[in-house]
Amino acid sequence: MGTENKSGQAAGKAVDDRGTTEAEGRTLLKKLRDAGFEGSDDKFSIALGRPIQEVVELLSGALPVDDDLVMKARGIAKQRGLEIE
Repeated sequence: MGTENKSGQAAGKAVDDRGTTEAEGRTLLKKLRDAGFEGSDDKFSIALGRPIQEVVELLSGALPVDDDLVMKARGIAKQRGLEIE
């Protein structure tokens, strides 16, 4: 019985091949939103191609962060010349 987060996934479990945990992925997303999108969930949701409600839930921990989101965030950060890790 491991520690689970709100999404039901085990805390600390890697979501990508780099070993990024869900918590680290969520932090990465928040850094990108704050640095690249003026802290706007709306602008960030457009860039991610996800509904704003989904982005809000992802950032709050109500939905799990997956490898697709982490990879997309890294790509957006690279395109914008932002250091988020």
